[in-house]
Amino acid sequence: MLALTLISTLAPVYAVTPTTQEFVESRRFAAACFGEGTDAKTAEVPFSFILGGKSSRELLAGWTLTRDVSQPDQARTKYTLTWTDANSGFEVRCLAVQYHDFPALEWTVYFKNGGRADTPILEDVHALDTRLTRSEAGDFVVHHAKGSEASHSDYAPASDTVPSSGNFALYSHGWPTSTGSPSGSPSVEALPMFNVEWDQQGVIAAMGWTGPWTASFQGEGTNGLTVRAGMDRAHLVLHPGEQIRSPRVLVLFWKGDRPHGHNVWRQLILAHYSPRPGGKPFGGLICDANWGSWMTADRHMAEIKWWGDHDLPMECYWMDAGWTDMSKGWVAHQSQQVPSKALFPHGVRPISDAAHRRGMKFLLWFVPESVHPGVGIAAEHPEWLLKPFSYPAAFGEMVFYGLDHGDPQVNRFMIDYFSKIIADYGVDVFRQDGLSLWPEDTGPDRSGINQIRYTEGFYAFWDGLLKSHPNLLIDNCGCGGRKLDLETIRRSVVLWRSDSQASGDFDPISTQGFNQGLFPWIPLSGGAVPMARLSPYSFRSAYCPAMVLCWPMTGISDLENERWSQLDVDLLRRLLKEYLEVRPYVFGDYYALTPYSLDQKAWIAWQFDRPDLGEGMVQAFRR
Repeated sequence: MLALTLISTLAPVYAVTPTTQEFVESRRFAAACFGEGTDAKTAEVPFSFILGGKSSRELLAGWTLTRDVSQPDQARTKYTLTWTDANSGFEVRCLAVQYHDFPALEWTVYFKNGGRADTPILEDVHALDTRLTRSEAGDFVVHHAKGSEASHSDYAPASDTVPSSGNFALYSHGWPTSTGSPSGSPSVEALPMFNVEWDQQGVIAAMGWTGPWTASFQGEGTNGLTVRAGMDRAHLVLHPGEQIRSPRVLVLFWKGDRPHGHNVWRQLILAHYSPRPGGKPFGGLICDANWGSWMTADRHMAEIKWWGDHDLPMECYWMDAGWTDMSKGWVAHQSQQVPSKALFPHGVRPISDAAHRRGMKFLLWFVPESVHPGVGIAAEHPEWLLKPFSYPAAFGEMVFYGLDHGDPQVNRFMIDYFSKIIADYGVDVFRQDGLSLWPEDTGPDRSGINQIRYTEGFYAFWDGLLKSHPNLLIDNCGCGGRKLDLETIRRSVVLWRSDSQASGDFDPISTQGFNQGLFPWIPLSGGAVPMARLSPYSFRSAYCPAMVLCWPMTGISDLENERWSQLDVDLLRRLLKEYLEVRPYVFGDYYALTPYSLDQKAWIAWQFDRPDLGEGMVQAFRR
């Protein structure tokens, strides 16, 4: 097998510059939905709901509408539209942002009971509800991608045509919770992102909701398509004074060819929906990934030292699961944050200090929401344990307990607790793994309220950590890429895209597939290198903004003989330095040059272009 990397200094063929026509479309949409010329009866509201059996289209037209418009900077105009029912005090508030550097808009909807009695049932909340039209009869095509199911085909791209009278649906449904409803995994069956194309134009949309969601596409006559998307299973009353939010929605309008549209999208995500540790854009990270239980503290420190001693560039030392006491089983181990005395007699701070002395960041693995009777947080607060949950199909006989982000007291404790650990342990990269498990619904008229509160609290938890530690980078593991959505990618980077790589010895063809599936949607992610089969081919397959060097999943008693002597160190040095030279290109425009395929005999190729540099690269992989 052969991998070819070509560096080009030719003038760029493409430039990711939004066109005038694209801005015309985004401004038209903003004016129709949020603009000064609209009122409660004429606004083309891009969301919908049902309250007391009546549709929002009917209700909002009769309510009082107030509008506030501000411009916090040259790149954005903010709209706050508030509809109020004078009789009940029920309030619907839409916070929207119109971008001026991209043909894009975002919005989030809030529902508040300002009255003295419970509201009627609020249901069918669609954070996105809009009708697309085309000038001539024809079909619409929905482009989308799989999520992560720990499969070699994770993130596979797909396209579905919606005929004039047909329909199509996407959904996130992952593992069920103790309630039987899907767990908080927004990117299992599908990414919460899609691109609707027609007549050499389209709309790319994404949702920010770290829980179950659905999206539907219904053909309307010969030239229309209704698109609806939102959280799954909301059917609830709001108590007096209570407020909830919808998923966040982002839409971008494009014209011309679809790769151009996706590249404008990539730059929008990099500019406005990506983490900025230390106030700076994420510039990439090379990680040496090790399980905590593989080695004792002295061997971890020897591994850190080895990179510098051999002139091998390394940017982050990664300590994954296993660094706490595992004597009581996996669930108890992931539910505590005290280092194993047998492995780390002086704690993990000596490991992070050693990494920092060598100019590396220190990554440490956590499952913050996981608790277990008698250990960690549950030993101090046993009353906070949620109902036990098991899922034999995925986890055998293991039983899990969760903490509720939706409880403000619990969430405040978690922010303070983990902020202290980050400071005490010298953590630079907070690797968060695990499921989301919210409490059971309290009745048929409160379905979804605990999911909503949990999700709101989850964002507050991450925001609290980032506020306390402005230089912190969050690695959104989420059981290997299962928590990717607009809200999480703006706060984190997914360094570990799929648990199909967990063995540390996997076919690099799967990495190529992850790249081709994710690059159009989420520009920041980590490519994994199976160090057991290190070669130019496997290494170059992982060229992404971040790179994770994965060792075979086994304990190490003698680093020299069991690991280092097995490597071609000169080859590794050349490849690492080559990667650093070409890494700036992967933040640029991306173009697939061949169709997606995992076929062992099919070539695959793509191009990265940096119009601002007049440079780029082509990667072509023979299988």
